[in-house]
Amino acid sequence: MNQPIPTVTLGERLRLRRQGTRVDFLLAVPRRHGPIARMSLWGGLVQSQLVTDPALAHAVLVEHSDAFMKGLGLSYFMRPLLGDGLLSSEGDFHRRQRRMLAPSFMPKRLADYATTIAGRSEEAQRALRDGASVDVNAVMMRLTLEIVGATLFGAEVGAEAEEVHGALSDAMEQMSRVLRSVIPIPPTWPTPGNRRGLRAVARLDRVVYGLIEERRRSGVERNDFLSMLLAARDEAGGQMTDRQVRDEAMTIFLAGHETTANALTWTFYLLARNPAVRERLERELDAHLGGRTPTLADLAKLPYAMMVFKESMRLYPPAYVVARRALRDVEVAGRHIPKGHLVVINIIGMHHDPALFRDPERFDPERFTPEAEKALPKNAFLPFGAGPRVCIGNHFALMEGHLALATLAQRVRFERSPSAPPAEMEPLVTLRPKGGMPMTVQRRAIEA
Repeated sequence: MNQPIPTVTLGERLRLRRQGTRVDFLLAVPRRHGPIARMSLWGGLVQSQLVTDPALAHAVLVEHSDAFMKGLGLSYFMRPLLGDGLLSSEGDFHRRQRRMLAPSFMPKRLADYATTIAGRSEEAQRALRDGASVDVNAVMMRLTLEIVGATLFGAEVGAEAEEVHGALSDAMEQMSRVLRSVIPIPPTWPTPGNRRGLRAVARLDRVVYGLIEERRRSGVERNDFLSMLLAARDEAGGQMTDRQVRDEAMTIFLAGHETTANALTWTFYLLARNPAVRERLERELDAHLGGRTPTLADLAKLPYAMMVFKESMRLYPPAYVVARRALRDVEVAGRHIPKGHLVVINIIGMHHDPALFRDPERFDPERFTPEAEKALPKNAFLPFGAGPRVCIGNHFALMEGHLALATLAQRVRFERSPSAPPAEMEPLVTLRPKGGMPMTVQRRAIEA
């Protein structure tokens, strides 16, 4: 029997949004209406359900995944940026592309990438002067961009780091603005905002197509993601076009650069606010590494560092919502979802649900001991999605975050002024700190 779904009225939506940010809204709705709530979007053009429940999320993303496709945000409004990359493509084409990309993220490949990740992280920490004021988010963005460039594209993108970061920001801010509009304007309409967004995409295209052209011209086959894209064949022997390679490369630039940088930024912010956690992390790093650069083999002996990183992604999940559109009428855990309705999985709402995480606003890495994590309800912690469209780079992202955190945290602390207000979340395509993350570098000696 179908259970009724409570409705968030337009007046309530406007009142909640006036009282706080989009994140505040995502946290308030489940407290008021429970695990699923209906609302109209974009002047009633789209009917949606906000889902804040692991079982419902599992039903949508895993059990009934064939009844849903990506939401309009990725499949339509972000198409100028992502094209038909893995984040936005659908059906047989998506399955073909995923099979062709999968070898790039197999364990053997990840082992090849680890040395570069740690090496670039060492270079980043050596460049940080004691007492310097820095934007930690900018530092992490540059680091992860260089890691993506080196490990996945075999290229030095340091010179273009600011250009790429600025262009990604411009493109995502415009697309987020459109999605927040009462009635969103199609990305093909020549509004001033859309033109700014398309100019930003053109700047990114120059970098990505330049990497593709240089690789094709050189004829050199390297042990990286780009070489695998260019050499990949489907079952019929078909290759990707330059446009398809570009779309997948752009997706990796966004997913492999932006999300990990934000996760690391929030991690160092939380460590600054929780000195006891930071000291325990430093003791683990000092005891096992003793100042040397970590390797992939070291990570198994640095469990607390991973616990810290996961707890940071719980509190500040880079991908804070995921959306699916129903392809047909479907029953989801006793609720009827009509064809065409949008289902928004409220990841940040679940991560802050006191029924799933006791005292959810507290930073507590002990939630992610192996035993505690295993006891969590399935999909209560959902930083990479789930089901057949789970993030293909999830193991790469965890390894990158683990290695970068271990490398940086044993050499530097980032301190935030006691008078500074709590950092504010900026929910664009990913969850950024609004206005960056100004902090002060404090270099530390390794404890014997």
